[in-house]
Amino acid sequence: MDPRLSRAHGALAGLALGDALGMPTQAMSPAQIRAVYGRIAGLVDADASQPYAPGMPAGSVTDDTEQALLVASLLVRGRGSSSGRVALNAVEFAHSLLAWEDSMIERGSLDLLGPSTKAALERVRAGADPLSVGGAGTTNGAAMRVTPIGIAVSTADPEAFAEAVWSSCRVTHATRQGFQSAALVAAAVSMGIDAARSPSLDLRSLLWKAVTYVDSLPERGAWAPDPDVVAATRRALELASTPPSPSPESLAEQIGSSVASAQAIPMAFALLARDPSPRALLDAANLGGDTDTIGAIAGAILGAAAGVGVFDGRALAQVEEVSRLGLPSVAEQLLALRAPGEHAASAPPAHGSKGKIPEEEAPASCPEPSAAAGRVVLMGQILVDLAVRGEALPSPGGDVWAVDEGMHVGGGFNALVAARRMGAEALSLSPIGEGPYSSLIQAALAREGITDAGPRVAGIDNGFCIAFTDRTGERTFISTKGAETMVPASAWADVVRTMNPGDVLYVDGYLMDHPANREAAQAALRALPEGVRVVLDVSPVIGIPDGLPTRDVIISMNHREAQEIGKRSEDSSVCDRCAQPLGAAEAVCAAMRRPVVVRAGAQGAYFLRPSVAATNARDEDATHVPTPRVDAIDTNGAGDAHSGVLAASLAQGIPVERALLLANCAGALSTTVVGPASCPTRNQIEAAASALEERADAPEDRSGGEASAEGS
Repeated sequence: MDPRLSRAHGALAGLALGDALGMPTQAMSPAQIRAVYGRIAGLVDADASQPYAPGMPAGSVTDDTEQALLVASLLVRGRGSSSGRVALNAVEFAHSLLAWEDSMIERGSLDLLGPSTKAALERVRAGADPLSVGGAGTTNGAAMRVTPIGIAVSTADPEAFAEAVWSSCRVTHATRQGFQSAALVAAAVSMGIDAARSPSLDLRSLLWKAVTYVDSLPERGAWAPDPDVVAATRRALELASTPPSPSPESLAEQIGSSVASAQAIPMAFALLARDPSPRALLDAANLGGDTDTIGAIAGAILGAAAGVGVFDGRALAQVEEVSRLGLPSVAEQLLALRAPGEHAASAPPAHGSKGKIPEEEAPASCPEPSAAAGRVVLMGQILVDLAVRGEALPSPGGDVWAVDEGMHVGGGFNALVAARRMGAEALSLSPIGEGPYSSLIQAALAREGITDAGPRVAGIDNGFCIAFTDRTGERTFISTKGAETMVPASAWADVVRTMNPGDVLYVDGYLMDHPANREAAQAALRALPEGVRVVLDVSPVIGIPDGLPTRDVIISMNHREAQEIGKRSEDSSVCDRCAQPLGAAEAVCAAMRRPVVVRAGAQGAYFLRPSVAATNARDEDATHVPTPRVDAIDTNGAGDAHSGVLAASLAQGIPVERALLLANCAGALSTTVVGPASCPTRNQIEAAASALEERADAPEDRSGGEASAEGS
């Protein structure tokens, strides 16, 4: 028997069970739930006061399961499929939903279409084109019914997967939030099914993989002012992973449990991350708000990851009997639509966690390193970013409103994530302290498959940074100091001297701002084995440190950093030359006698590498490296993406000019996504590089655009 069948059945069974558990409490407040039911501990009849399902018997499902089965029936019948890909026909789907609601009305049900679906389909009923009505839907209706897509379609082909998801939400939820919410649920279900051969699956890792995978997909859907669902889900997972384990009630207060996609989906993910067991479905039923949908989503993901056996058989039998579902047959038919032998393409497995995704399921978007490839080793610091967005920073004494984008692990972590996106093995030497920020950092490193070799610092937490991004996409940092600034004197040297030729040491220049780190870094550079390359990402605060090797080093900085360094020169001509990116590269190269990269945003980057015979950088030809045209919305982390991809490319033996082109593409593409660790996938980077190479003879394509890959 196909080992995936239990997972497919489990996804549908978990969906139905979570739905039925939440049926009696949907749309009720926590206080009302306690007053009427006490605590939901299993399947119970709905009270007469239930606003949508008064008096419904225990085990009854709601619109969540019924609409999911409607999607399943359309998929199984094969209507709307084209080019061999699974997809729903918009017209047929719209009229099927209308027919379903009419049947519910005939049965006297109050549990009808949700607000977004209702508004869209009323326009269809009035004669509007089904493809023109869903541009305002941001609620969770698309996500609650998408599980059959996750069963029928693998994430191995991102284009086919995204198209299938889009076909299920575009009629009623044709917004960025609608697509993201449906894709997150479908991806988690699909990845759970493809991991069927794993004897032990870490559900928390799967949840993070789904978030990373969806974040890598091209955006679909109309703009809407509601929060980004991927960002909200990432924040929810971070909250759920912060020790001590928060209560469901605490998570609900911070995340929300309404019908909004940016609440319901993150809440379901957080409940599973907190307790990856069927107890999460009971927690959902007692939250208040959209309890049935949150429970259904959590149940579908849990069942896909663990198989139908994870649930209580008697409870499932009761749901099947009361609601007359026939789920095993539906699961088998959906699974038959799935291409045989496909495996998920996703984020890297979280090595070091309790259960590991098997190596054969390593994602195409973050390939495992080859045996001959070197490692990227971070000598720097990792802290936590508290990200906010607003119109502009206030004037002194002023006050502004900002949107909380959540907590993200930042600093050198962003560069290591970029290295992992390129498929390089990554190792962190950042000091780790004790406290909630340190715990977040350790969890993030494990999640991304980054080896945590940093020294431990007792009695102090890692620091944090307030990262403010204004309406232009520019960012401002306000940082505190913590354990990341207190590396023991010989800790880095002890690791560095064990590095092998082909490895790349990535040095975060900001570490030099702290005496203990500077001393440890200088000791490490003295211990550096021959053949180990160094990429130094310059800090404008400190400039370029002493002790850099004479060979196998690249000094990288953005133009503003180069200008700050030029201002400190006693030679006024140096400052003048730094006014332009090329002049800045020439000046620094002449002073340091080492290869220099100056990143200039939309202008690309300039690379100079002096020869032994040269007496001035101008004796050498400068290499201009182009960058893609993009519409930048957030430059936070662009420089880190550039440096991480550059280091990873060098570790993989890619020639430096090609490595710089890939790094430029990574930095530019990262600015099109909100968030610091926003490096695109290797496939996306290489596609952008290939497009630039094809246009290499078109001068207008070398200088135009809105990209800014200068940030750090």
